[in-house]
Amino acid sequence: MYEHPHYQYTRFEERELARRAELCRFIAEHSDQIVARQPGPIGRMLRRVGAAFGRRRAVQRQAPCEPAVAR
Repeated sequence: MYEHPHYQYTRFEERELARRAELCRFIAEHSDQIVARQPGPIGRMLRRVGAAFGRRRAVQRQAPCEPAVAR
């Protein structure tokens, strides 16, 4: 017979929520088995760019030497 599309959508949402809850429970129970992925080419590039900007800022932050009289 005829079913309203909203009812079908609601059933789909319920299945998705149940699937997500199961996934969250599984991840919480097996969190010690999670291993970080190796960075891809874009991640490596961004790390290098970030490191280069960090070095420039560190060089700019260096304080001037103290005068010899104060030593």
